[in-house]
Amino acid sequence: MESKASLKRQHILKSATDFILQNDFNSLTLDSVAKQAGISKGGLLYHFPSKEALMIGLAQYIFEKFNMQFNEQANKENPIEKGTWCRALIEVTKWDLEHNAELNIGLIAASMLNADVSESISQSYQYVQNKVEQDNIDPVTATIIRLAIDGLYYSELFNLAPLDENLREKVLQQLIAMTK
Repeated sequence: MESKASLKRQHILKSATDFILQNDFNSLTLDSVAKQAGISKGGLLYHFPSKEALMIGLAQYIFEKFNMQFNEQANKENPIEKGTWCRALIEVTKWDLEHNAELNIGLIAASMLNADVSESISQSYQYVQNKVEQDNIDPVTATIIRLAIDGLYYSELFNLAPLDENLREKVLQQLIAMTK
């Protein structure tokens, strides 16, 4: 059973996530998160003493959720079947781009300015990379798939010719075909 403090932190992080998705990443302030969470700013500061601490917690929260969804998706198939982890990465990424793109883009941008956030994201990427490399398909093909996924995020992040939904779906389907 989680402690009261842990549950409160989770509530604050979910509230911060909801705020970003309802507004935008640049509008995020400690006051706005406290209001969204229905707690005092002092209550927020107890768990996250600065915006930087909140950002670190938010990055960890988001990437823990991503990894949890990644594992759940892989476990819908036989996790030792050829290409399972790559397909899980593709499916979770598809969902994530449709639902959390604004949030993830903001976190990735923030990581460029904060070594702790960057480290948290790096650990998550390494976990995913390790899984796709051991996916019973050629590790180079698996890595190409992961790098293509990264490219989808970065094209959105930097607004570098982001793909329309139809083309993005076709790209994702092609990546799935590469897993078989």
